[in-house]
Amino acid sequence: MAISPLSLIPGESSLIRRGPSYRLACRLGLVSTTGSRRLVKLFLFILITWVPLVILALIRGEAWGRSLVRVPLLEDPVLYSRFLFAIPLLELATTMVDATLCRQTHQFLAGGLVPKNERDPFLAAQARVLCWRDSILSEVLILVLAILLPLLLQFGLGLMAREISWSRDGQGITPAGWWYLLVSLPILFFILLRWVWIYILWAYFLGQVAWLKLELTPTHPDHAGGLGFLGWGLAGFAPVVSAISAVISGGIAYEILHRESSLNSLKYHVLISVLIGLALLYAPLLVFARHLRRCRVTGLYEFSTLVLAHDRVFDERWVQEGGGDPAQLLEKRDASSVAAMGAVFEHIQEMQMVPFDSKAFKLLIVAALVPLVPLVWAALPMTEILTKLMRLLV
Repeated sequence: MAISPLSLIPGESSLIRRGPSYRLACRLGLVSTTGSRRLVKLFLFILITWVPLVILALIRGEAWGRSLVRVPLLEDPVLYSRFLFAIPLLELATTMVDATLCRQTHQFLAGGLVPKNERDPFLAAQARVLCWRDSILSEVLILVLAILLPLLLQFGLGLMAREISWSRDGQGITPAGWWYLLVSLPILFFILLRWVWIYILWAYFLGQVAWLKLELTPTHPDHAGGLGFLGWGLAGFAPVVSAISAVISGGIAYEILHRESSLNSLKYHVLISVLIGLALLYAPLLVFARHLRRCRVTGLYEFSTLVLAHDRVFDERWVQEGGGDPAQLLEKRDASSVAAMGAVFEHIQEMQMVPFDSKAFKLLIVAALVPLVPLVWAALPMTEILTKLMRLLV
């Protein structure tokens, strides 16, 4: 169903709480409107993705102990990171990301960044994105990919067939392994691919907005002409960053625990993963570099002319004509205005080419690194960690 731009309420459209899967969740009463209902939804995710794996592995003796398999289910960190951490965190992230995206969309209009003659193209771009988000075809494709990817990884690339573990014994795939392939992984991939689709739609929307003639202010204190909210708004994606980092952490922990790799040999994998994740998150903001560069250059020229005229008046009054007693300068606003004009000029010089907020960036780094902390426990014995801590204290 097409969405008319005129029917949109500026800033109140959501990329998260839309789409066929969301409408289905509403009908089933699974929409997280309250804390208790959200806990029920998280419990259902764990009940479907994690609990059957444990039960099936317990029945066949593959849950713990290495008499039957080399890697028991309860010793596989990948499962913990994916189904007990990543999926619940991605579900909890919906509210935070939904709020920040809606507020950023609203700020383009509320902040006067989109002039009146560009309002209709702005709403048209918004309507187009929401129409795609509501598309049944897009979520059907996501569902098909979520089902096919685990099968491709198993039978096409053979990533799960390298060793005997809880998912594959000497005779083939175990019942727990089939549940993992056909139920648990498709649910995880569907959620991840849905987030990827939201990211693509948001990046496309920002790209469309960047083609408009935005009204930026070079003297804005956010050093981004008024677009600074896009930089600090990325802090809302911290739970998503943590969830994806947890998935990566689980895979690295598996390499350390069960394939005799070392954290030192994998440290570059960790670093590159974090850098790629942050780069992808900030990439959509690069579309505004043209606007910000033009705003900065224009602001420098225009304000330089204004400062020059102001300083000439000051020079003529207090230097060339001798302006009277210098003590009187302290009682007038002339000197303070010179300092203020200089400060504003420096403010324009410090404009950024990409909306960036240092606090949001630090929060995202912490969000990416926290799930990697357990790797220290996987790489070093607890006694060694405690010994080093005691040495530091002493």
